[in-house]
Amino acid sequence: MWKRPEAWAVTLFMGLQSVNYYVCVTWLPTIEVSFGVPADRTGWHLAVFQLVGIVMGLLIPVLLKGDSQVAAVVVASVPLAIGALGLAFAPRLDLLWIIVTSIGSGCSLVVALSLIGLKTSTTEEPTQLSGMAQCVGYLLAAVGPMLAGTIYDITSGWRTVLIMLAVLAVAQTAIGIIIGRNMEVGR
Repeated sequence: MWKRPEAWAVTLFMGLQSVNYYVCVTWLPTIEVSFGVPADRTGWHLAVFQLVGIVMGLLIPVLLKGDSQVAAVVVASVPLAIGALGLAFAPRLDLLWIIVTSIGSGCSLVVALSLIGLKTSTTEEPTQLSGMAQCVGYLLAAVGPMLAGTIYDITSGWRTVLIMLAVLAVAQTAIGIIIGRNMEVGR
C-alpha cells in the first residue's frame, strides 16, 4: 500500500483536509478577534462552523455515487480556498467566509473517509489504506495548528496563515481530482 501513488493521493487528501479543519477549529476565534470581531461573537461563529459542517457532511454523499468522485472533491475543497481568501481579504464578511469554509470542511472529511472505501477493490485494502491515510493524515493535522501559530509569530498577522490554508485547499483540490477519477488504489 505504501508504494502506491494512488494510496498517497488519498493519504494527502486526508492530511490536507485535516490540517485545514484543525487550524480552523484552533485559530478561527483568535483570527476573528484580530480582525476586530467581538470575542463572544467568535464563539457563536465557531458553533455555526461546526453545525454547517455537520449538515454538509450529511449531504455530500449524494455526490459520491458513481465511478467518479470529482464533483464531490470540488464541492468539498474549493470552498476551503474561497473561505480562507475571503477572510484574509474581506474580513468584515467574516460570518459568510466561515460558513463557506465550513461547507468545505464538513464535506472534506466525509469525502476523505469515503475515498478509502471507494478506491479499493479487495477486502484487505480498505483496512490498509485507512491505516495509512489516517496515520499520516492526522500526523500532518497535528502539525497544522502549531505551524499556523509559528507563521503568525513570524509575520505578526493572520493573512499569511489564511493564504497558506487557501494554497493547501488548492493542493487538496488537485490531488482530489486525480484520485476522484475512475481509478482504484489496487490497480
